[in-house]
Order: sequence, then structure tokens, then C-alpha cells
Amino acid sequence: MSSDALERRYQEAAVRRLVDRSGRCRLAYEPIADLARGEVCGYEAVPRVEGPVDPERWHVVATRRGLEPDLDAFVIGSILRARESLPAGCFLSFDAPADVLLRERVRRVLARAGGLEGLVVELSSRVPAPDLHRLLATATALREAGAKLALDGVGRGAATLQHAMALRPEFVKLDARLVNGIHRDDARRAIVETLGELASRLDAWVVVQGVERIEDLDALVSLRVPLAQGPLVGVRAKTLTPVAFALSAYVRERGAAMLEPGALVTLLERPAALPQDAEPAVLGAAFEMEPGLCWVPLVDARRRPVGMLERAAHERGEPPAREVLAVGAPARVPEVLRRAMLRPPATRFHPVVCCDESGRYVGIARIERLVDALAAAREREG
Repeated sequence: MSSDALERRYQEAAVRRLVDRSGRCRLAYEPIADLARGEVCGYEAVPRVEGPVDPERWHVVATRRGLEPDLDAFVIGSILRARESLPAGCFLSFDAPADVLLRERVRRVLARAGGLEGLVVELSSRVPAPDLHRLLATATALREAGAKLALDGVGRGAATLQHAMALRPEFVKLDARLVNGIHRDDARRAIVETLGELASRLDAWVVVQGVERIEDLDALVSLRVPLAQGPLVGVRAKTLTPVAFALSAYVRERGAAMLEPGALVTLLERPAALPQDAEPAVLGAAFEMEPGLCWVPLVDARRRPVGMLERAAHERGEPPAREVLAVGAPARVPEVLRRAMLRPPATRFHPVVCCDESGRYVGIARIERLVDALAAAREREG
């Protein structure tokens, strides 16, 4: 087979990997959930392709087949047409780096679409300063056509605040690395809370990305984060059809609990509990697998808490503490703190263990978090 024939075969294979039967880009759709209502409220569209597509070779074959020769313009054009299948009451978002959005072919595709209602354009938080003025003009045109803007990747770029103030986005998307492990990291919680306050002042919705663990989802609900996406919310699908949020009832129940003043359940972390007779090697592996893990609860055969092991104590070769303060989920922070301070000095500042109505382990609440919650409540009262 000649080299020209091989090249044509490669080009056609590349197009088949990216283009569906209707001549549009193959897309995948990742659901975005409203954590207050427990419903899917939007989708993020991304190209769905197996293997790499060379933009230069794409240009040749796309021109020959009558497709948009600019690969980014072709993808965005397909996303715009996908709005035809958008479920009622939902929005459709897509990622558009500044250099792509400012490209003339892309601007023409957006202009030809007419109204852009239901569309959210996600701009990278890494916008080069020389392009910021042009980007602001483009953002104005998009809004006038009915689109909304999202600032993507917030939490990883130094210029985030500058761009947020300049663009005034309707959505602020937090980087997944900022959210991963937030359930046991007070610094991450503080950052997300601060960014949430900033977003509210800009009248913007916060969207967290990459939510994978139920413990992190608990923390986000407790922080009143409104929107989330990631494997725990829903996986990407090949079609844009209505999907249910599997954890709908769970987040609504959690959200209702958050409205109860001083509720212990709002402060829980959920490290995995281990059997009380677990070997030291098993306990050590638990700490190795979770670098930020400080405490491992120990439970009996009925999952009732019977001990607590601190990382530092384990590293010193000390046995677990066999005295735990177990309380029910409805317990209130002031009551729990009073009971905690009555414990012997050696265990006074150990976490409190929360149990369900059957006495089974649910999670732990660290004393410092209880104190912080009580101080915040007193400030609000004063």
C-alpha cells in the first residue's frame, strides 16, 4: 500500500473516531447536580474520541468532507447543536480556553448560532494578561447572545482572583485537587468556604469538580456548596438524556440536617473503621494508604465503637485507646463538648464517635472542629 493510501486511511479513521453518522462530533455528557434540590441541573459536554486526532491531518480530511476544518470550531459547533436534546431546566457547559475562544473561526461558529440560551462557556482561570481585554469583549458578546460564563480551574492559578473580578462569571468551578480529601482537611475547607463567599459576592454559583468520595460530598453539603460533578454524581454518557441523581435522597436528608443549629452530624468525618483485633500491619497500612488520616476507629463484630488509634501513637508502638466517647447523631455540639471535657486528660481531646440508633459506628468529630463550631455559633448570637 502506498504512503498516500496509508495517509488517507489514517485520516478517514481519525474522522470516524470523532464524527458520528450525522456529521457531528461524538460527545460525552457529564451530569452536574444541584446539592440543595438533589437533582441533575446541567451537563458538561466533552469530545468523545478513541485515540489521538492530529489537527493538521484533520484539517485536510475535514475540508475534503465538507466539515469545519478547525477542530475546536467543529467540536463547539457540535455542542451548540446538541442543545436540541437538552433536558428541560438544564444547562449545557463546555470548556473553552482563552486562545480557542478568541480564534476567528470559533467566534464565527458562535455568532452563527444566534441565541446561546442554556449554554455555559467555561473559561480557564489561566488567561494570559495580553488577551484579557479581548476576552472581556468576547464575554460581553456571549452574554448578550444569552450564554453564561464559568471560570474553570479556580484554586490552582495565581491569577484567579484577578480574572474573577474582571469577568464576573455566573459560575465558579473549583479544581478537583482542591476538593479531594476536604472531609479531613480543615485548610481545604477554609479555602472552599472563602471561595464560596467570594462567589456569592459576585452573584456566582460554585461548582466543585471530581467528587469521588461520599465523605467529601458530606463536607461539601455542610459547606452549602450548591453544585457538584464527578464520578459520585454521575458518569459520562454518550447521549444527552435526562438522568437521575442516585444520591438525591441522601443529599436532601443531609441538607435538612445542616439546618439544625449545632447538629453534630454537620461536623462528621468518616474514616473507615477497622476490627478491634486488626493486626498492627493492617493498622499501619490504613495510615499509609491515607497520608492525611490521623485517627482510625476500632469496632466490634456489630460495628460498635470500642477503641481509637492515633497515627502518632501507632508510630510510637503504643496500643489503641480503649475508651471512646460515643454519642448519637442527634446530639448537639455544646452537650458533646461538655461530656468530652469530663474525660481523663489522656483521652480528653480524642475525637468523639458518632453512632446510629443501633449503636453502630457512623463517623467521628474532632474536638477542634467542635470548638470552632461552638465559637462560630456564639459569634452569630452576639
